[in-house]
Amino acid sequence: MIDASTDLQEVADGTLTAESMSDKWSRGLPALRNEVIPIPPGLKAILLPICTALAECGAGESALHIRDAITAQGIDADSLLSVSLARNQKAIRTSALHMGFSPDLVWLIGELGSAPLAHRLSGTIDDRRTMIDDLWDRGYCPCCGSWPAFIESLGTARTLRCSYCALEWTMKSHRCVYCGNADDDFVAAAPDVSEPQRRVELCGRCSGYTKVIEAQEPTPFPLLAIADLATIVLDQGAMDRGYRRPELFDLDAIEPRTSTC
Repeated sequence: MIDASTDLQEVADGTLTAESMSDKWSRGLPALRNEVIPIPPGLKAILLPICTALAECGAGESALHIRDAITAQGIDADSLLSVSLARNQKAIRTSALHMGFSPDLVWLIGELGSAPLAHRLSGTIDDRRTMIDDLWDRGYCPCCGSWPAFIESLGTARTLRCSYCALEWTMKSHRCVYCGNADDDFVAAAPDVSEPQRRVELCGRCSGYTKVIEAQEPTPFPLLAIADLATIVLDQGAMDRGYRRPELFDLDAIEPRTSTC
């Protein structure tokens, strides 16, 4: 078992202020945008066992090569986690290709390593629930800017769950989370009629899809990725019909990055 809980709280405390969050949300920016977040030493230490676990689960030699590069400091652990926390997929892709590694695998390792810190920081966001409800009405996460892994249907409530930090938020109207389409070509479908509690929302305008899962209570952070994988048949069904999950929202169009992170 990999434990990344040590010393995360100290980093999270006082990192984000209500004034900063309010200003960013009013401009369509997630709270962590252009924030410099120190990476706890304990978090950097989990990258190596993550690589080993991925190698044992099918990533093979590719994951081991990345582990060796981290050990030799060819890949700087602090930089990888910082860039991942900043959701800078372009920077990770460029560096991985330059070094001859799989960009998707390097991204996954950085994401798994930094997600506990992102989740801890999202707790600060969650404490401002009223502010989120008042100021945020977008499909990407108000904490980190990632798209939702799925929408949880809790009775009459529809809650988006971030695929990275696991934050919960809602949208004020029923529409495509990616492009805002609410016309007749935005539809919901249950691929398996015997499981109507698991369905997908399909957008004919942007060709995006989002999974909707009925739940009795919010899925806790450690189990969110498992719930996502457990419903992979919904992903396969949507992709077989030409739908997709888009790249991360381009926040540079609102405010360019102030650093390489």
